[in-house]
Amino acid sequence: MAFYAAFVDAGFLKAEGARALRRRRGQIFVNAAAVVDWAKSLNLGGNSFLRVYWYDGEFDPSDSRYASQRKMFEAIERVPGIKLRLGYVVERTPSWHHAVQRAIKACGWDVAEFQKHFRFEPVLQQKGVDSLITLDLVYMAEHTGYEWAVLIAGDRDLEEAVWTAQEEGRKVLLAVPKGAGVAPQLRRTADEVIELDTATLERFLPARQNRS
Repeated sequence: MAFYAAFVDAGFLKAEGARALRRRRGQIFVNAAAVVDWAKSLNLGGNSFLRVYWYDGEFDPSDSRYASQRKMFEAIERVPGIKLRLGYVVERTPSWHHAVQRAIKACGWDVAEFQKHFRFEPVLQQKGVDSLITLDLVYMAEHTGYEWAVLIAGDRDLEEAVWTAQEEGRKVLLAVPKGAGVAPQLRRTADEVIELDTATLERFLPARQNRS
C-alpha cells in the first residue's frame, strides 16, 4: 500500500511559526499531537499516513536546560505516530556582538549601562538536524518507497535530498508558515508548496498560559 510520511524540522517550525504568530518563542509551546492530526488529515492521492519524523536539537547533559528539555522530548515520544530524531544544540556568539561593543566603547558609552537596555545573548544553533532529515528522506525513498514526503523545513541544505528523493520517483510537499524564511532553492525544488495558516499554527504552537 502506498503511503506518505511527514518530516518536521521542529526548530524551523517553532522559530518561523512564532514569528508568523507575532510571538516570542518563549511564549509558545509545541503541541506535537496537533501536528500528527494535521498530517493525517492531508489528502495525498489516497495514500495512507505512516508517521511524523520529528527532528530537534538536544542540549548537552551538562547544560542546565537539559532536564526540562528531556521531559519535553519524552512527552513528544509518547505521542502516537511520531518518531523522534535528535541532533544537538550549540551556543555561539555572533560576530556582530564584538563590533557593536567596540562601537559603544568608541562612542564613550558604558557597555554595562547599555546592556541594561539590550542584552548580548548567544545564539542557539541546531547541528546534525539537516543531516538526519537528508538521511531519512533519501534512505526511505530508496528502501521503503513512500509516495509523498511532507516536509516542514526551510534550509537550502535540504535541496539535494529533495532532488534525490524525486529522482527515486517520490513527490515532496513543502509546508511552511506564512511569510517564513525559506530558501528559494528549496521552494523551487519541491513539487508543491502550501502555507500553514494562522489557525493551523495556533494548534501547533499554542500560547503558554501565564501562571498566577
